[in-house]
Amino acid sequence: MPKLTKILVPALAIAATLGTAGAASAQPYGGYDHGRDWGNHQTPARAEAIRNQIAMLEQRVNRNDNRDRISEREAWGLRREVRDIREQFRLFNRDGLNDREFRILQNRIDRAKDRLHVERNDGNGWRDGRRW
Repeated sequence: MPKLTKILVPALAIAATLGTAGAASAQPYGGYDHGRDWGNHQTPARAEAIRNQIAMLEQRVNRNDNRDRISEREAWGLRREVRDIREQFRLFNRDGLNDREFRILQNRIDRAKDRLHVERNDGNGWRDGRRW
């Protein structure tokens, strides 16, 4: 009987361990899972990319304002837009970004970049309320 216990107990322990590992590996992890769309394909690297794009956009707005390439009013509007994007990112990123949220943020960043480009090149000559 002791010989059977020496063999049976380790075998049961191994079987229990393998059974638990198999169940854990079948759980969704937020990525693509054999045809199922779990709705959260976002990686921390892509979230960090959005965060960096927001920071770079803010720097570009500040740089163009400091160099008087855009007016104070234009800079104020662009800063408000960047602040709103950052707030939306913070809300979306609480439980991880899904593809839809990533696209929304990326589109907003692209529109803000386009707006900065237009404001910088609008040629209206108005800077800080003065005509040059």
